[in-house]
Amino acid sequence: MKVWRDIRYRIEYAGILIPYRLIRILPYPVVRGLGLLIGNAMNLVPMIRKVVRANIHAAMPELPAGKVAEIGRESLRNLAFNMLEFIWLDGKPERIRRCYVLPPDVTERLKGHVERNERIIFVNPHLGSWEASGVMAPFYAGVKMVAIARPIRNYYINRLFNQGNREKVPGLEIIFSEGAVRAAIKALKSGRGVGTLIDQNTKGRYGGTFVNFFNIPVASSTAPANLKSYCDAHDIPAVIIYGTSVRHADGKVYAHSAYLPKPFHEYKDEVEVLQALMDMSEEFIRKYPDQYLWFYRRFQYIPQGATDELKAKYPFYAKMASNHFMRANQE
Repeated sequence: MKVWRDIRYRIEYAGILIPYRLIRILPYPVVRGLGLLIGNAMNLVPMIRKVVRANIHAAMPELPAGKVAEIGRESLRNLAFNMLEFIWLDGKPERIRRCYVLPPDVTERLKGHVERNERIIFVNPHLGSWEASGVMAPFYAGVKMVAIARPIRNYYINRLFNQGNREKVPGLEIIFSEGAVRAAIKALKSGRGVGTLIDQNTKGRYGGTFVNFFNIPVASSTAPANLKSYCDAHDIPAVIIYGTSVRHADGKVYAHSAYLPKPFHEYKDEVEVLQALMDMSEEFIRKYPDQYLWFYRRFQYIPQGATDELKAKYPFYAKMASNHFMRANQE
């Protein structure tokens, strides 16, 4: 079976590699046009369109159907274009400078943390170009960091997109979600920062808990707060920075950053820290709703004990979280 799986993976890899190489040599305007075309095609797929619109309606039920459809279409265009653009950049400095902008104030702020040997725990949502966030801090500000990613099952494709593409930026290393906490702690000890994504459905046994997102409880990871607590307990200087990279009217992707509303030690626990970060994320998403990843089934799990009124807020695909899902929270 392993032999046949390897053969299948190689065939899949060959099928990906050809368009990957083609994108690399296309003119940038063609890459953008192709991204819009792919996004439009995705919007024509009934199930994709249904999930996207259901998510937008759940998050912002006050929006009329026409606006929901518009945001959904633009979100898919943004997703497709960002993926193609990131392949097109492929670690080339001149292309990164053309497309990604780290504003001077953010640059100086990050450089200050580096000079003070403070580890930066970055918290990112799937908003705008989240890949850009992992590129700009090392590229422009000299931040050495690891970024947590979910591995692609096909190890040839995984090597191409993760270790291959992403790690061409000096100072950036990719670690994978399995065993990520141990690897992240190792990185912090060695003086590097850690990049995390805040809006993934994290199971309880992996440090997940429910917090409000657009007034709907969603399962999210407490990893940023746990890592900061670890640093504090071991006298490792560290700071949590919420960051996101969104596309502005000039077509370029600009980085934005913010700190927690109050000092970390004033929060009663990791859950309260996570809620503060989710509130910041929601604020940015409301500003740029057409750049959020509405295609992801963010509202997939309903907390046990939810009322009928609360259950009605969830999209059609949501299901009750099982004991297995929340096991760590119940022990």
